[in-house]
Amino acid sequence: MITADSLLPTIRKIVASYLEEIGTSESQQNQYIFIFITEALRKLANIAYVMRVSDPMTISGEGFITFQRSGQSIIDLYAPLRIMDSTGKEVVKRTAYADTKSGWWRESSNTPIHVKGLNGAYTLHYIAYPSTVASASSPVEFPDAGSLGLSYHVAAMIMESRPHAKDLAAHYYALSQRYLKIAVQANIDARGHSSGGFVPSLNTVDSAFGGG
Repeated sequence: MITADSLLPTIRKIVASYLEEIGTSESQQNQYIFIFITEALRKLANIAYVMRVSDPMTISGEGFITFQRSGQSIIDLYAPLRIMDSTGKEVVKRTAYADTKSGWWRESSNTPIHVKGLNGAYTLHYIAYPSTVASASSPVEFPDAGSLGLSYHVAAMIMESRPHAKDLAAHYYALSQRYLKIAVQANIDARGHSSGGFVPSLNTVDSAFGGG
């Protein structure tokens, strides 16, 4: 996993002409860049696809629940993937909150998970918001292959904050969109292929160059 200091040279180079507008010293500039990286990771949580597993939780009956991870309530939940019982069987997701069948449901990002008819120990598999980037040594929870796309996205956000750099911001967003396809491909490849490995394809070139 890459750390923030590996992104800094690229981002600083891309926005070199505008660095003095976000800070008077290199240290101050970097702190603002870390903030922009964090905000970019939040925006791109579905592309970062940081998968985590909760602690086992004993559930009985019906109601709203909050899973824990490492003994702490989960507060970085972006999207539930599945709930598993102690035998490794996936719990059915209900079709609606009012569905009378056993299973789980979540209405929106600001509501807890609601369960019905569950009894035993369960774990939540979920997509998490990437961790905050606060220093040069902070891990950047994003596919390494997509680091250039992330760098261009951060650069675009910095440019977007400058009133006279809107066109450049749009250009960087366009580049970011192309290169972020590589991050998506990295997560696809990370799921594994056949025992024979990758099957070479001409489409692989499009993936490596961001789709075009």
